[in-house]
Amino acid sequence: MTHLPPHGAYSRYISHGCRCQACRDAGRTYRRLLGYDRVNGVRRRIDNTQTRIHAEQLVARGWTHAQIAAAAGLSNGSIHDVLAARYKTISRHAAEAILSVRLDQTPPIPRGLVNAAGTRRRLQALMVLGHTLPDIARRVGVGVSSLQQTVDGRWVMIRSGTATKVARVYRQLSLVSAPPSRSAEQARNQAMERGWYGPMAWADIDDPACQPDPQEPTAPRHLHADDIAELAARGLDDVEIGRRLGVSPRTVLRARITHNIGNGAAA
Repeated sequence: MTHLPPHGAYSRYISHGCRCQACRDAGRTYRRLLGYDRVNGVRRRIDNTQTRIHAEQLVARGWTHAQIAAAAGLSNGSIHDVLAARYKTISRHAAEAILSVRLDQTPPIPRGLVNAAGTRRRLQALMVLGHTLPDIARRVGVGVSSLQQTVDGRWVMIRSGTATKVARVYRQLSLVSAPPSRSAEQARNQAMERGWYGPMAWADIDDPACQPDPQEPTAPRHLHADDIAELAARGLDDVEIGRRLGVSPRTVLRARITHNIGNGAAA
């Protein structure tokens, strides 16, 4: 069943052809405001670059696409389009909404149940790096059997609190491989046998429709803060630093945020 926008919404007037009084009023209001903006030189769409960089900084601080969308009052798809640079421009309204989400504020915690895809992928990616479920469970504060059922794909939905805790641990562990040990090797072997992907393969790890990039390396090199700081001090941007260290620019950005390293040249 299709859920229509409410009466009085411009989208119902223009996309669904409703001509009730409320929708006709919404159509007239939209045209009047559009004409006002044109006369006064107000652009309704602006360059997407600044908004994308701000959204990337939020992601580097641990925000998920869904959390940014919730804080900005936009759809998850809108945030994904911004981060993927799908369009060169963005509506002024959406840009202002995303830029209003402060970098120092705490991401909103979703209520109830959430899709398990992001949590399952995070657990699998950590195992690609050699992190074991017992260690992850200890850090998350849940039982190993619970995470095992999640990583095996037995659940479609999981508790939002668990998803949030796993995401927090993932931010801590996804930058480095686990120290060498027999259990770490077993975790890697299991991940390899099952065809799981590492952290850098996902453009949006929480989007169930997102497909992994098989060209991305399964595990990033161990990033040393001193190496990143030295290259940034030379004025190199995240793209060039990533090229030299063999990781993605996104990984460099996350590492800089974690270790409070300033950026070099404009990225």
